[in-house]
Amino acid sequence: MVKTAPWLKDLRGTIKRTYGPGWVLEERSGYFKIQRRETGNARNGKRPTITTQIRFAPSSSTELLVLIGDLRRKMADLGIGLYASHALISVSAEDEATGGTNWNEVAKRYEANRVGTGQVKASTYEREERRRIERTIELIYAKGRGAANDGPGVMRNYTSKYLAELKLGGVGRKRALLDVSRFLRFAVKKCGAESAYLPLESEDLEELIGLAETRKEDKVPVKPNQLFGLIDSLFDKPELRLAVTLVGLFGLRPAELKAMRVVDGKLKVGNVKRNRATAKTPKPDRIAYPLELPELADASGQALAQLERGLVKLPTGILNAPDFKTCGHTFRQYLDRHSYWAALVKANPGLSPYSLRHGYAYRGAIAGIPLRQLAASMGHDVRTHMKHYGQWTDEAGLDAAFCAANARVTAGTGETESRARRMAKAL
Repeated sequence: MVKTAPWLKDLRGTIKRTYGPGWVLEERSGYFKIQRRETGNARNGKRPTITTQIRFAPSSSTELLVLIGDLRRKMADLGIGLYASHALISVSAEDEATGGTNWNEVAKRYEANRVGTGQVKASTYEREERRRIERTIELIYAKGRGAANDGPGVMRNYTSKYLAELKLGGVGRKRALLDVSRFLRFAVKKCGAESAYLPLESEDLEELIGLAETRKEDKVPVKPNQLFGLIDSLFDKPELRLAVTLVGLFGLRPAELKAMRVVDGKLKVGNVKRNRATAKTPKPDRIAYPLELPELADASGQALAQLERGLVKLPTGILNAPDFKTCGHTFRQYLDRHSYWAALVKANPGLSPYSLRHGYAYRGAIAGIPLRQLAASMGHDVRTHMKHYGQWTDEAGLDAAFCAANARVTAGTGETESRARRMAKAL
């Protein structure tokens, strides 16, 4: 029987007193091997086992104690096993000078993960997320009164310092806090940062974001006569006229001007909305169908011909936009500089470039197009359509819709009576 070395016996005793029973220390190829023995944890007689990079020697006792302490904390805090805990520690972004987390290294890995996996574009990260992450790291490293040493504290300090002027429950406030939350979670789950830096969740996070003080008003739709007037007013600006015609008659998002093409006489539109779900399973291109205006016969067909043959090009700023978001902003800028549009906006508070798309939904409802087909042409589901495009109406719209429905009933009644008379004559 091999006699256990006194130093190893003492080390095992210290670990048991400090971290509880179940930690088995052995030697493998000159390094410490650690097993975790727990009741009901063994499968087929096997115990979770890891081999460390710590030399099997008395001088390594302190280093081993620190490692087992870290393993135990991560297993308990994150609800993971020995293997996962050790793997997380092995890839930890450690500051060699202090032994703590190197948050600048975490930021580099976070950016590589966000951009490299397609969750966001590099330009989007640069424009929207980088500054938020840099501010978060500044708050983590801050010293003195009020400085935070955990995730919830960092998020609260971020809110009070950078978001105090933003509207409670607003999009800007929500996006900022979700970015901070995602970064802190990545640091703990993927880079081995202390579990104390896990962010606020669920109700606590919602409380920090706040409730919107007032409900966001729905966009006002561009009415048919307004769309005709706008298109007609652009007779001397063929490029912008083409853009407005496409957005207004086909119900496009302004950003989709950069994601469309003509195929077999139909307008095919690509996906411009990027998020975690669409990055994994991007939506296929859709066909957008036109809703004509009585005053502009076949205006959609003319627009498609101009687009396909290059007879008229879209405005230069839209063609050269580096991304979809910029394309939408540029379309707005072109409209804002047009006097007829400016007069429409002044006379109709709430009108925006997106109102052209709302106007398409408005005309589709009046025309009696089934909701599912109308939503499919616009590139969203029925629930989204009802939430954003089905909440407004007016007297003119009601008149038109019910007059059309009654006309169809009247026409159907006339056909029935005519058929009955023909049958009576035959008899």
